[in-house]
Amino acid sequence: MMRAQKKKRGVLKRVLFFVLVVGLLIFSAMKPVFLMKEVVVKKWDTMSRFYQELPWFDQIFVKAYQKVSWVTMKSLQPWLYQFSGLYSKVAFFNAINQWPQKSYQRFTVLEWWSIYDVQKSLSDKKFADTDEYLKFVTDEKIIQKYSDRFEFLALASAEKKLSSLEWFLYPDTYNIDVSQDFVDQLVYLQLSSFDTKIWQPFSSQINYFSRYLQERGYTVDLDFYQLLTLASVIEKEERNKTNKPVIASVFLNRLKQNMRLDADITLCYGLQKPYEVCTPAFIAEWIYDEKNPYNTRQQSGLPPTPISSVSEQTFSALMNFESSDYFYYLHDSKWQIYFGKTYEDHNLNKSKYLNN
Repeated sequence: MMRAQKKKRGVLKRVLFFVLVVGLLIFSAMKPVFLMKEVVVKKWDTMSRFYQELPWFDQIFVKAYQKVSWVTMKSLQPWLYQFSGLYSKVAFFNAINQWPQKSYQRFTVLEWWSIYDVQKSLSDKKFADTDEYLKFVTDEKIIQKYSDRFEFLALASAEKKLSSLEWFLYPDTYNIDVSQDFVDQLVYLQLSSFDTKIWQPFSSQINYFSRYLQERGYTVDLDFYQLLTLASVIEKEERNKTNKPVIASVFLNRLKQNMRLDADITLCYGLQKPYEVCTPAFIAEWIYDEKNPYNTRQQSGLPPTPISSVSEQTFSALMNFESSDYFYYLHDSKWQIYFGKTYEDHNLNKSKYLNN
C-alpha cells in the first residue's frame, strides 16, 4: 500500500514537473520581447550581441525558446539592427535573420576625405541631396543629440564648441539600408566606429599625452580636439603608414619651435573644396592667401579645426610618434619621402629629388 502511494506521488511529481516545463515553454513562447534601440553588429559578433541588450529574464526565455524550438539562425552580418518595440519570439528571430536581406548599399568613406568629399560622393551616387550631408553634420540639434550619446563628443564639446561632427565621422565601408534615411544611418555608424576604433583604444593615452610630450622635452600642450586636428593634417600629408610616426615628429618639432606647419594641403579645407580638386597647381594659386585661416604657409600653429576624418592607423602614429631631429620633408614624383634636419638639408633634397 505504501509502495503504491509512493509510486503514485512519484508519478504526480513527474506530471507536475512536466506541466511546469510545458507551461514555462508556452509562457516563453508567448511572452513578447521588448527592445527599443539600435544594435550595431560587427564582424565576428554572435547572438550574444543581441542577448546582452535584453533584460536578464528576457535573455533566459529567449535562449530557452531558441534551443527548444530549434530556431535556425543564419550567420550574422555586420549591420545596424533597429528595434522599435514589442516582438514575439518568432518575429524577434525572423527580424535578425531577415534584416541583412533588405535592400542596402555599400558606401565607402576614404581616410583622407573631408565632409565636402563625402557630400560629393553621396550626391554623385544619388544617395543624398546636394547639401543634405553637410547640413546634417553641422546641425546644432544633431550635434547635441550625439554629444549626449558619445563620451568623446561631450569631451570635445567641453574643450571647444563644436560646429560640426565631421572630424569624428570615421572613414570605412558601411552597409546602409536604402529604405531608411541614408544620411542618418551613415552618420550614426561613422560615430560608432570612431568610438570603437579611436576613442576606446586611445582615451587613456589622450588624457596623458601632453604630460608624455613634456617628459620628452616638448613644451607643447595638446588637448583631444587639437590632437585630432594634428592627426588630420598627418592623414592628408602622408599615406604610407611607415612614414606617419616620423611625419608626426616633424610637426611636433615645428610646434615646439613655434614654426609654421607649412602643410600645403590644409589651405584647401579653408576654401571648402573637395580634395580631388586640390592639385599642386590649385595650391600654388592660393598659397599666398593670408585671409585663409587654414593656410599653414601663412598662419602659425594648428589649423582652427581638423581638416579631414582620421583613421585608426594615423591616430596611432601620432600617439606613438617616432622621435627625430627632422623639421622638413618632401616627396618626389614617385611619392618617395625625404627628410631634412635643417633648411639647408631641405634645399639640398629639393635640388636632388624635385623636377628630375
